Amino acid sequence: MKKHLAAAGAALFMAASVHAADPTAVITTPGISFAEYSSPTPVGQGQVDTDVLYFIDELTGVLGKSWYIFFDPRGPGSIFATLTFDSAITGVFFTKTDLDGSNATYGAAGINYGTSTLIGLEPSDAFSFVGNVLTIDWRSIDPGDHIRVFTLATPVPEPETYVLFAAGLLAVGFIGRRRRRA
Repeated sequence: MKKHLAAAGAALFMAASVHAADPTAVITTPGISFAEYSSPTPVGQGQVDTDVLYFIDELTGVLGKSWYIFFDPRGPGSIFATLTFDSAITGVFFTKTDLDGSNATYGAAGINYGTSTLIGLEPSDAFSFVGNVLTIDWRSIDPGDHIRVFTLATPVPEPETYVLFAAGLLAVGFIGRRRRRA
């Protein structure tokens, strides 16, 4: 019986654990898309040069789950967008010092983070966040605009997770009743 309970408990734990979902974006600036970045081209050196707002799924640490967001257009460009994360935003790094200083702790494997003197945001750039929604209003020049967004490490479980949890509890109860009858 104890073996069955342990196995059911492990299954419940795995069902309850949740992986952070990729952020979603609504971009009101025409011609700009949103995508995950995975190129070997260095970030922050002004070499990406595409009309794409990128995100990088980074590591989780003391400050929470990290997401690197950047926009490096072909030429000077503007972008207005709202990004929605699956957990509350707890903070944003937007200066060169903070971005460079946190690359070793939060940076994703396989991503080449550049160290341009202009990395981060310019004084004319703006962002704000409430809950799990980030709003950006950037005017980008080479090497683009960059921020690191931190969210709560444990996202809120999706409704399907609760269904799986309830099914696991029912299974444990069923096994217990069968054992008592035998």
